[in-house]
Amino acid sequence: MDKIIWVLGSKHSNAHKSVSWLSPFPNFSNCDVLVINLPLLEEEILKKRQEDLYREARRYIFDMLMAQKDVIVILSTNQNILSWLPIYPVINKVAPVKMKEDKGKMPWDAYLKTVEECDYYIREFDFRYIEALTDPRSKYHENYYFTETAKNSHYFLDIATELEIKNRAEQVIGACIRFIIRYGDGVLYERGTFVSGFITFLPPPTRVSFEEAIDLVINTLTGAEIAEPSPPWEDQIDLPGLKDINEKIQQKERDKEKIIKEIQELQTEKNNLVKFRRLLWTKGTPLENAVRDAFKFLGFSEIRKIREENLEDWVIEFKHVKQYQYGVFEIKGADERTSLADLTQCNKWVEDYMLEDKKTKGIFVTNQYRLEDPRKSLKKREQFAQNEIRYAETREICILPSHEILYAVVEKLKGNPNITREFIENKIANAKGLCKFSES
Repeated sequence: MDKIIWVLGSKHSNAHKSVSWLSPFPNFSNCDVLVINLPLLEEEILKKRQEDLYREARRYIFDMLMAQKDVIVILSTNQNILSWLPIYPVINKVAPVKMKEDKGKMPWDAYLKTVEECDYYIREFDFRYIEALTDPRSKYHENYYFTETAKNSHYFLDIATELEIKNRAEQVIGACIRFIIRYGDGVLYERGTFVSGFITFLPPPTRVSFEEAIDLVINTLTGAEIAEPSPPWEDQIDLPGLKDINEKIQQKERDKEKIIKEIQELQTEKNNLVKFRRLLWTKGTPLENAVRDAFKFLGFSEIRKIREENLEDWVIEFKHVKQYQYGVFEIKGADERTSLADLTQCNKWVEDYMLEDKKTKGIFVTNQYRLEDPRKSLKKREQFAQNEIRYAETREICILPSHEILYAVVEKLKGNPNITREFIENKIANAKGLCKFSES
């Protein structure tokens, strides 16, 4: 049966489906072979699609490999462009080195003729994502048929290299690999072995365009005859109706550019919207930035850092409340619970400002049990020890769960007239302990 071939990153008439970098990502597990045109993933697009690449595309590709389907990657020489893949090469840049003339790399001989030289080599492969999802000892692992057998350290993950592509300096610039999971009573006496599909990394072409090179890959996979290139004078031979067709194509291209621009604008709008969901599951700098963006959306355009980077996370000004001048943030995300030490740190920032005779409110933003579904874990996310509550009450610290910030954002998006800056300022200023925007 013919294999179903999809291409991610460029359009190809000889593929069953072509998906652009700006389009929603379909479930790649529905194809047999996925060809990825990484050189056309530009830095600007990477920034726009970063969350989708890491959360959706990477997972789909992982599922393909677990289903023993194949992935072919045309490599980029930009490490940032590579790192969202479930397995990716760690590369070192070097001065360009010619390809090693080494026939017998079938089925890739035709493709490799398009590569004259490379300015990188592969140092190693990073497969931590694979390990995180398959090792039963990992907190992120998912249940597979071998998971129960592989528990109690009876698990071993290895990368098997089926083919290496080298330059004249004998440095690896491409490879065909797959991962093997051995499980059971010890590595040497395992009860079973799981073998993934292949992921092939090919060096980028230098003699033809990326699209032409991928056409060669698809033709190789389908067994199609590789077409001889046309002579340069062919385009000068006119045919009836050809001019009209070309004009229509040009108009469609202009229409396409307009549509692509509209898609980019919608994608930016979508990214700006969905980033608020990070309030529910992130920690560290991503959570701090999510809190900042949410408060800006809620009308606190002045939210900023006043002092050094390693001190309080953010500062807001009170414009509708007289008893405070500033609100200082301590922001903490935790897989389980935050601690009294986090509250004392928040109070330390308040005391610093009080020493400068500035009336200041401590705001402790907490994202407890961050990886649990908030629809099922609200009580846990709002649960604090009695000594923490007493500490916050006696020092008038506002404990603000991050999901309450998201509540305010959602209500404002719905057009709720009660969600104003004045409402939020009063809620924070009057809170002594737990603060909930969702309660009157």
